[in-house]
Amino acid sequence: MQAFGLKTKIFLGEGSLSRLRKIATGYDRVLILASRSVEREGFLEEAKRYIGEAGAEVESIVGVSAEPSYEYVEEILPRAREFEPELIVAVGGGSVIDVAKAVKVFYDSPGTAFEEIAFISRFQRPKPIPKLKTPLVAVPSTSGAGSEVSGASVLKRGGIKYNIVTPEIAPDVAILDPRLPRTMPAEVARNSGLDVLVHGIEAYTTRVANPFSDAMAIEAIKTVYRWLPLSVRGDEEARARVHYAATMAGIAFLNGRLGLCHAMSHKAAWIGPHGLLNAIFLPYVMEFNAERSDYARKRYAEIARELGFQNAKDLIEVVRELNEMLGVPKLSELVDEKTFVERVEEMAEKAYRDGLVFFNPVEPKPEEIKELYLRAYRGE
Repeated sequence: MQAFGLKTKIFLGEGSLSRLRKIATGYDRVLILASRSVEREGFLEEAKRYIGEAGAEVESIVGVSAEPSYEYVEEILPRAREFEPELIVAVGGGSVIDVAKAVKVFYDSPGTAFEEIAFISRFQRPKPIPKLKTPLVAVPSTSGAGSEVSGASVLKRGGIKYNIVTPEIAPDVAILDPRLPRTMPAEVARNSGLDVLVHGIEAYTTRVANPFSDAMAIEAIKTVYRWLPLSVRGDEEARARVHYAATMAGIAFLNGRLGLCHAMSHKAAWIGPHGLLNAIFLPYVMEFNAERSDYARKRYAEIARELGFQNAKDLIEVVRELNEMLGVPKLSELVDEKTFVERVEEMAEKAYRDGLVFFNPVEPKPEEIKELYLRAYRGE
């Protein structure tokens, strides 16, 4: 039996940020978490104005980093608890939204411990998260994470990324205003857009993919393939299309899940941006899966044909060419060999234990993951 669901109500279109006015009506205190870029571009002030017009008091926490940690969540929790918000709004990239989700968990359930509820290993089940009460609104400013619709919060602890996963933290509302991603630097547009591609390809090829998640995944993949190069150059229509594709891919992986590529990038989070690492690891993981699984080969071939190509081999080549066209660096340009080799055994072991490996079309051994890391480093 398969299932498909979406908790989040989505508003989209130019100027849709103004929907906050209606959403905030009836609340007395609203907490906004935002990135510095959102503040710099004036969208934080705009959001505060709409909420103020609804009659609510607004408190804002600004400066959520691009790769947030649980320690940062602990740092800002006292401010949230002191303010006692009735509604939480996240305005920023996927990291801002993930932090807002974690704040919701520990604000609504103060006795909860990170180690008890996070997916540390697929071989141990975390404690269930109790019912949470504070509504969450997500307004993404980047186009990649899909966090605005997902029930996952990804946070670093000790340079390693871990997931908190529960429908309780899926945002109640997502607002997709294409004005926000227009301000992204080209490098952020590239990295986040490539993350969308990986979300689509992995969600389409997991063991639990279904026809509904497939439809979202394929549309997201086709959109990124066509529009991401233009988006990186700043084209406004391309930015809007990739922004919507990011949410489609989020809906796809919310239901179809992800696989080994994400497990590897989570455990290599100390090296660089998530979307960039995903892009680097993806062709190696695809080759690994295609060599060992008829199902993976068939699914990759289906994606290839949607893009105008023939088979799995073609798709892997397309992914490599897109990376090259967009200037994705080699892994060896991001970290020195000595440091990488010293940590590769630990990364491989932790990636093997990552819960997303369960959904990958092939069950890898730790030594095979280690070899994939090394191949990606050597650029083979």
